Amino acid sequence: MTTPQFSQAHIFRGSSLLLLRQHGLYVSQRRRNGTAWLESEIPYEELLPIELEYQRPGPLRLPPSWLWLLIWFGVQALSRWASNEPGVAVSTEMMVAGVGFVLGLGGLLLARRYFGRTATLATNRIRLSLHDRPGQQAALETFTHALRLRAHAYLREEYAQVNPLGPIELQLHRLHWLHNLDVLTEPELRILSTRLTGRLSQEPLKLMGMDLETPYLN
Repeated sequence: MTTPQFSQAHIFRGSSLLLLRQHGLYVSQRRRNGTAWLESEIPYEELLPIELEYQRPGPLRLPPSWLWLLIWFGVQALSRWASNEPGVAVSTEMMVAGVGFVLGLGGLLLARRYFGRTATLATNRIRLSLHDRPGQQAALETFTHALRLRAHAYLREEYAQVNPLGPIELQLHRLHWLHNLDVLTEPELRILSTRLTGRLSQEPLKLMGMDLETPYLN
């Protein structure tokens, strides 16, 4: 059986590797030269809740088109004034500079669109920032889903087993902890609590203004 994992390499950020292990999530992030700046295994008990968040750069605020036109006429006027030859067209250098400016602006917009998109794997313990690549979105979402299922299954296996002969309060605390993490549903919490304590409810009964213990089940 293949172990679920997710890996990514970035030209500036280096590489990232996420791997599901027996007792936790292994995280490794390395620089471009291969040295690790983050390497850890986070227990499944400390991960939930798990969410996947996408961030995209906001729109780049550019001056209105009439201002660009005004700047262009201003550049032409300055060029003709500097040459002392009215009516002479803009020099080749000015044309090259204008084209270079337009290409540079286009490159900036493309860079913001490609490099400014991030995907964050948010857990209770750590937030991992990854590059949001359209071709890897499905793989990342599949891995996140597998991680959530694995964490739920692990917590159920380790902490959802009840023993009426053991410490009752500790086990009840664990069951409510699992319920708060959405590992156990409300009906499952009631069933396990009843199996553990022998009572349908932990709330006392009120009769004629007096608190009575909830009866035990046979």
